[in-house]
Amino acid sequence: MKFNQIKKVILASGSPRRKEYLERYQLDYKIIKPNIDETPIKGEVPEVYARRMAEEKVASINCDLDNNEIALSADTIVVYQEKILGKPSSKDDAYQMLTLLNGQTHSVITAYALLAKQQNSLTVNAVCTKVTFNDLPEKLLRVYVDSEEPLDKAGSYSIQGDGTFLVKTINGSYNNVVGLPIEQILQDFLKLNVITI
Repeated sequence: MKFNQIKKVILASGSPRRKEYLERYQLDYKIIKPNIDETPIKGEVPEVYARRMAEEKVASINCDLDNNEIALSADTIVVYQEKILGKPSSKDDAYQMLTLLNGQTHSVITAYALLAKQQNSLTVNAVCTKVTFNDLPEKLLRVYVDSEEPLDKAGSYSIQGDGTFLVKTINGSYNNVVGLPIEQILQDFLKLNVITI
C-alpha cells in the first residue's frame, strides 16, 4: 500500500521494528537517533513517563529538521502493577520478569510524538494494550530465555518473534505491542498533511 507523501518522515528511533512499519507503507524517511536521559523521575506514572520520553526524543532532533519534514518518535514500555519492566540486564533478570508476567495480565504502552517544524505543532499520544500471558511451566520459560531473544526486549519478550507462544490474549492494538501503533499514526499523518490518499 502506498500513499502520496507530502512531507519526509524523520524517525527519531533506532528500532528496526519501527523502521519496518514505515517501509511497509513505502514512506520516505531517514533515521536520526535521539540522545536523551531515559531515567524515570521518582514517582512518575508509567504513561506520563512514556509520553515524556517520546516528547524529549522528538525535541532532541528539532534542530535537524527542515520545514518539509516531520519527526516521529516513540517509547514503548511494559507495565505490571504500575511498575515499568524495562529491558533485562541478564538472563536471570529476563527469567524473573517472565515469571512475574506468567499467567498474568500486563499493559504495553507506546507513547509517540509528532513534531512538524513548519506548523510549529507537536502531537503526543499514548496507546495502551492489555496482554495476558499463558500460565507456562518454568522449564519452557528457561528455554525461551536461553534463546536470547528476550535480552533486548522491554518486558523480556517479543510478541512478533518466538515469544508469541507466551501470549494468551491481547486486548487492543497488536502493532502497539510490537512497538508502533501505526494505525493511529497513519491517521495523524493524514490530519497533519504528511500523506494524502
